[in-house]
Amino acid sequence: MKTKQIILHLIGEQIRNQLLILTFEKLGFDCNNYTLNISEVILTLVGFDAKSDCLYEQYFQLLEDAAKETSYINLDQMLSKWSNLIYSKLIEIKANEFFSSG
Repeated sequence: MKTKQIILHLIGEQIRNQLLILTFEKLGFDCNNYTLNISEVILTLVGFDAKSDCLYEQYFQLLEDAAKETSYINLDQMLSKWSNLIYSKLIEIKANEFFSSG
């Protein structure tokens, strides 16, 4: 499996986890202990050496947007769509980081 495929899969799983947590929280459950914490791995695989708070905020906002827009109807298609969008945005952020530091 290529690195991009791994990243896309991990982003999709993080969105799926976020969606489940939001669903259970709507039912009244406290799910803070069940958050899939793989964001650092994803950002490292994308190529970020330094991971600022701003980067994490941007990434988590993307995940939140994806979870809000994703439903259980056509879940796999939505996860694929959002994983690709988030991956593209991370690559864009990484490129901008490179050009702004050089």
